[in-house]
Amino acid sequence: MVKEFLENLLVEFETEYEATVLKRKEIEIQQKENIEFIRLLDENTDECYQSFTPRDVNSKNKKKIDELKEEQKLIIKELEQIKEKENSERERIEQIKEVIACVINRGKTGSENKDQLDSEFRLKLLETQENERQRISRELHDSTVQNLTSLVHKSELCSKLVDTDPIRCRLELVNLNRSLREIINSTREMIYDLRPMSFDDIGLDVTIQDWLQKLEHNFSVNISFTIEGNMFAVSPVVEITILRVIQEGCNNAIRHGKADLIHVKLIYDLDTITIQIQDNGCGFELEELPKTSREDHSGFGLSMMKERVYLLSGTIDIVSHRGEGTIIIAKIPVKNKEERVYD
Repeated sequence: MVKEFLENLLVEFETEYEATVLKRKEIEIQQKENIEFIRLLDENTDECYQSFTPRDVNSKNKKKIDELKEEQKLIIKELEQIKEKENSERERIEQIKEVIACVINRGKTGSENKDQLDSEFRLKLLETQENERQRISRELHDSTVQNLTSLVHKSELCSKLVDTDPIRCRLELVNLNRSLREIINSTREMIYDLRPMSFDDIGLDVTIQDWLQKLEHNFSVNISFTIEGNMFAVSPVVEITILRVIQEGCNNAIRHGKADLIHVKLIYDLDTITIQIQDNGCGFELEELPKTSREDHSGFGLSMMKERVYLLSGTIDIVSHRGEGTIIIAKIPVKNKEERVYD
């Protein structure tokens, strides 16, 4: 079960890595095209143009060359960042492969080496976790910090232009404001992907409700959310699992099932939390799911959903037929719960 989860995670990492490699190649092509364009413009520009050639032709060439050189600086910077990201993702893939190999060796080795393998396995998991933290740190440095540094330069420019060129200063401030909002939004998304802060502030139920409302607005679908039983506090890992299962189930229903009506229900029993997601989409045949998952990754969300539930010793059932929609029922056992009724 752990091996299957790690293998699915590896597929996701490799897909991201392939996209990064493709992006890096596109930037390198753009860089070569810019260099060649600058060379051609240089050849067609006479250094003595003020005396022997039309001013407008050469001045336009010179202006274009200057613009391309500035663009080239940005391309070089972007290329450096994408290469760092590529190296980071390659390291992450190697780490997850090592963990998978450790799991396989653990299954092949007798009980006499079990303690040693357990120790190695835990160490590899910790290393993978630490590498993931380093990846997030690099992303923050390469995106957020770099963008904020750019804003500092823009603000310094505005302070110089405020008296000499107020119109340009106003335009720069508009761009600065737009960039700042983009940074705030991207940072919020990054934080939310790691762990929604609303868990601690408003609870699991309101967090789910808010996310479903955003989904309704973005995709123009109708989603109902109900809770049965008395809610009680659960551990953070159970909370995040419940949210991720609902997210993956609803996203699959909309993007792959083309559903426009989804019912989400949480059922609190004495020792179990049940998640039920039902949609009116096009549905699918379960026996076709493994093939579909491998070819176009449309079943990958269901696979990850299963692994999340299984890692908490839960169960998940999927009922679906073509033209009849899909029902997902996941049951997660709860131990050492803290009784607490939400208002």
